[in-house]
Amino acid sequence: MLHYDRNIRYGCWLIDNVKFSGKDFTKKINFDNREIELLITNYENSKNIEEPFQDWIYNKIINDGMMNSRNSPLPIESIFVITKNGYENKNASEFSLLFKLCLKLVYFRPTLVSHTSEFIPNVAITMPNWEDFKSVTISSQTEINPKTFDKVLFYFETLNNLNIKHNSILEEIYKISGINDVLIELLSLYSFIEGFWWNKKGKSNLTDSFSAMLGQDYAPGRENKTKRESIKRVIESQNGLLRNPKLDDMRHILAHGMYKQEEDSWDEKQWKAIYEQRNLLLEIVIDSLINKIKKT
Repeated sequence: MLHYDRNIRYGCWLIDNVKFSGKDFTKKINFDNREIELLITNYENSKNIEEPFQDWIYNKIINDGMMNSRNSPLPIESIFVITKNGYENKNASEFSLLFKLCLKLVYFRPTLVSHTSEFIPNVAITMPNWEDFKSVTISSQTEINPKTFDKVLFYFETLNNLNIKHNSILEEIYKISGINDVLIELLSLYSFIEGFWWNKKGKSNLTDSFSAMLGQDYAPGRENKTKRESIKRVIESQNGLLRNPKLDDMRHILAHGMYKQEEDSWDEKQWKAIYEQRNLLLEIVIDSLINKIKKT
């Protein structure tokens, strides 16, 4: 067995309701002048990892979790993100909280990210647990793979050296994703965009605020004009399936309660457009906020 330092602890996060190819992959992350190797695996593959991780993940987290999963997702259905080499005890809380936040921002609801399970060799093991767990019937369209995980690493790298106050606004956006009502989530996102990116005097309007978000923080510069216009066209196309292909029409339908007269008549294609727009807005808002924080 390898030698393990008692001053080092290892973390594991469970991610539930997310797509996964079944192929393990590894990534590396830097924290406090230490390179930490991450393994992303699933239940079947976890049976074959080396000790002491096999005992920790397979015998403790999975087996114990299956016996006590009444109020949480089943571990055998989750994806495991494991630190293969550890981080120092003195900075454990700082690392685990920030890394969990970055996981949540990329794999937002209805995907679920657990609190950290930690393993301190020859000392203690803490079990993962789930914050405000709600059973959902909607399957997430997000996939955990090397490409999407690179965004987790980018968020972590960006936020790592910033004051904790910058993270509160990101937590608020994550809360919006957990309202568990797609229409209210969309309305909340549009309201946030209109207020947060309004840079002019007088009464705000969503169209100008949306353009400011894209142009100032999401994809600034003349070279990204095509990218900004493409985003607008996607949203206008989605809105056109419901009523009017204007950028602010979905917000208009929701803010004025018109959806209560129309939602029962929406077909599968229209509902699909609504959910896709919700996911797109979450990604755009989070990316824009990360880029804005990066510039401060």
